[in-house]
Amino acid sequence: MFEFTKEQEMVRAIARECADIDIAPRVQECDRTGDIPQDIIAKMGTRGLLGLTTSKDLGGSAAGHVAMAIAVEELARVYPSVAFFLADNPGTMHIIEHFGTEEQKQGYLEPCIRGDAVLCIAATEPTGGSALTNLGTEAVAGDRAYTVNGRKLYISNGGIADYCALLVKTGDRASMLIVERGTPGYSVGRRLEQIGFKGIHVSELIFNDCAVRLGNVLGAEGGGFAVAMTAFAINRPTIGAVGLGIARGAFDIALRFAKERVLYHKPISSLQAIQFMLVDMDTAIDAAQWLIYQPGAALDRGVQPRDIFKGAARAKAAGAEVAARVVKKAMEILGGSAVSTESRLGGFLNDAMELFPAAGTGNIMKIIQAGEILKS
Repeated sequence: MFEFTKEQEMVRAIARECADIDIAPRVQECDRTGDIPQDIIAKMGTRGLLGLTTSKDLGGSAAGHVAMAIAVEELARVYPSVAFFLADNPGTMHIIEHFGTEEQKQGYLEPCIRGDAVLCIAATEPTGGSALTNLGTEAVAGDRAYTVNGRKLYISNGGIADYCALLVKTGDRASMLIVERGTPGYSVGRRLEQIGFKGIHVSELIFNDCAVRLGNVLGAEGGGFAVAMTAFAINRPTIGAVGLGIARGAFDIALRFAKERVLYHKPISSLQAIQFMLVDMDTAIDAAQWLIYQPGAALDRGVQPRDIFKGAARAKAAGAEVAARVVKKAMEILGGSAVSTESRLGGFLNDAMELFPAAGTGNIMKIIQAGEILKS
């Protein structure tokens, strides 16, 4: 098992309190409305959860990437939509902090850390999928601004984002621009209905002669692909942590049910078949934890994002796999109770399925790992 620091355990306690007090009573409301209320986001900011990986100079706590994974896991145990909202932030915050100008850092990071604003990253296109080098969204530089035209699809938090980190084609190369909500020519298209993560806005973004000032390029013009890959490398382990939290939540439900459900005058937890399923679930969770926390621990030691590509891809894939596996086992233990609308397991299963394509499909994660293995 990992040995967590006192600071990391304090983050766990804060995140668990946030999950149990601020979020748990409102899960059904969030699913029904399809929104994470602004006051919940603000409370996450007040509790310091939104700035765990950002430097203290910019309003964060610099608690680190393991601390962020811990917080995501704890929130996912109660409501995976909120956890996914949080998990999608560290990469975008990192690229602004490490590639941005002082004006960009102060202007964009501090409001998001407080919970007053929301970030998204927009790379996927209708025809591109995981092939990010095949960009159709184009930015043409003028005297003072880029003129941006194109569409992005499957953008998490896209419908509510105040600031969008947008991957575009500039000439023969890619660049990353920051586009602010309300910029003329920037609009939110249709919201894509998902089977899970009901509280997350997954949206189409449309750019029609959108004027983005030249000062809003993030990093160097032409360096956008490296910037995007940095963000994805950082986000994938935290997205894996969403799956770990789903698995823990499902395991808790199954364990409690097994102890309380009486069959033939004794709890079903006394049945060997149930015990074996619980052992399999517990083992899968512990094994996945090592894969999911390892890339964040490397980042906290100073390893560069480009050097964790394999581990980050593996962590994301492991999170999806353990979530689906454990939830299905939990549903076997609960039997008919698992498919009741009163059970959270149905929602957990749908959320787990959403993790497989999130931030790259399982096969794309294998391609990344294979590429890194063959380099060695």
